[in-house]
Amino acid sequence: MDRKNYISLIFLTTITLFMSSASAVEKGDWIIRGGFTNINPISDNGEVVKVDDKSNATATFSYLVTDSIGFEVLAGLPFEHAIYDKALGTGIKIASAQHLPPTVTLQYYLNPKSNLRTYFGLGYNYTFFFKENTSGPLEGASLDIGSSTGLVYQLGFDWKFSENLILNLDVRKFNLESSATVTNIYNSSLSDVLPASFVFDVPLDPLTIGLGLSFEF
Repeated sequence: MDRKNYISLIFLTTITLFMSSASAVEKGDWIIRGGFTNINPISDNGEVVKVDDKSNATATFSYLVTDSIGFEVLAGLPFEHAIYDKALGTGIKIASAQHLPPTVTLQYYLNPKSNLRTYFGLGYNYTFFFKENTSGPLEGASLDIGSSTGLVYQLGFDWKFSENLILNLDVRKFNLESSATVTNIYNSSLSDVLPASFVFDVPLDPLTIGLGLSFEF
């Protein structure tokens, strides 16, 4: 088992161990959700590059200020995306980058006392990128992807199957567009094809789908 999978296993085990009892939520309650989330950027990431999807462990922490209204914070392990060439038409992997998308969301629960609990959310996201690395024909150049902020739209469901088992499905749509800067291209094999540096937009606007477990207290 590699390091990333080992960390993910510990993450999910910790969340699961908290699940000792479940009841209808009400004002003052906390809801912790943990699982795996897939981040899938829109298929048209612009004309320069294509960014692939990625899954990793995530967790959310919600506090109910009334029986039906709560505030949620999204956290998780870094997502690492492969980046492929589109501008030159090769489709070759030319870079990779990791990102974290911390998000704060205002939630509304339609039926907080039901075994099938539906909730909507409107959030604000700050996404930042790090560990940008170039590869393939772009290896040797430098890549920097800027941070981004935007609204997030959420739809979620909690299914209470038994006293100690609550399954969660969480869907979000992010408004996320970053800009990327490539420099030192003269150090790569594309020095005769591309300018020494250039900047381009990376429209991501990903759809995320998460599956996991919920714990209430």
